[in-house]
Amino acid sequence: MNSLRRLSLGVVLSFAACGGEPKGAGGPPQPAAAPLASFVLATDPGEAIAVTAAKAAGVADKVVVTGRVASVVKGFAVFTLMDAALEYCGQVNKEDNCKTPWDYCCDSQEKRTAHSLLVEVRDGTGQPIATPALPDTRLLDLVEVRGKLQKDDHGNFVLVADGMFRVQRPDLPADVKWPQ
Repeated sequence: MNSLRRLSLGVVLSFAACGGEPKGAGGPPQPAAAPLASFVLATDPGEAIAVTAAKAAGVADKVVVTGRVASVVKGFAVFTLMDAALEYCGQVNKEDNCKTPWDYCCDSQEKRTAHSLLVEVRDGTGQPIATPALPDTRLLDLVEVRGKLQKDDHGNFVLVADGMFRVQRPDLPADVKWPQ
């Protein structure tokens, strides 16, 4: 397994500690890099299913999966999609005062892993696209991602995406600082 795949798998499995500052998905929207310009969809891609439902259904050539952006692999169009049924820290309990709600640290590692899905945008050779940021995307954005659901050599699900539509951006307390 090459180092990028290991890094991607590590993102899905880690979400290790509260307070982590993932890079590359916060701040103002970045202009789309040429290879990602067509990745951002202007319209809803159609009926979407939850992350856990997609994983339960198994491998599929065409699927639309909905969830929240939970982490982004810096420098690549690779991110973790978290099932929207799993509430992020402070989503319901506003008094939680979590400064990094996108890390889902209020839930166990086992629960986070069960509710997450790795998403990759690949180039023509099958490698994840290198990019400084995902266009018009921020951590915790509710998105619908269209693509092909596959399993890697280790039995982990990977959504090879060809399009993404941002459904909603949550309102967070003013004192929460988005990672840069």
